[in-house]
Amino acid sequence: MLREARDDLGKLIEAKTCYKAGNYFAEVVEALEIKEALSWIKSNNWQKVEIETDSLLTVQAIRSDHNMSSTFGLITKDCHALLLSLIDVKLRFIKRSANRVAHAVARHARFFPGCSIFEYNVWPDLKDLLYSECF
Repeated sequence: MLREARDDLGKLIEAKTCYKAGNYFAEVVEALEIKEALSWIKSNNWQKVEIETDSLLTVQAIRSDHNMSSTFGLITKDCHALLLSLIDVKLRFIKRSANRVAHAVARHARFFPGCSIFEYNVWPDLKDLLYSECF
């Protein structure tokens, strides 16, 4: 899993990786990722934040009032409640092709679980990708 925070100019504030062993459905992993991001935002008292994900299903489920009695449903319900408790935090869907940084870091997450990535320790290939998306 990956959480990445950038400022309003696109500069990396911090990225966090997390690797959890196991077999989970993709939608459950996406929902857990968003829940972790929301918790991270809350613990840092951040405001005016946009969360981007390439999982349309997860975005729709979190925005929905429909109750689902499944693991996915319970996680999205938690996400919905967290989202409502935060100030000016938006969740939006973006196409997978626009989410290249997240996928690059996620591929490395299994080698660096629990790692925090900052401007000073980001590897060169990722730095190039990060800033190519800003322009």
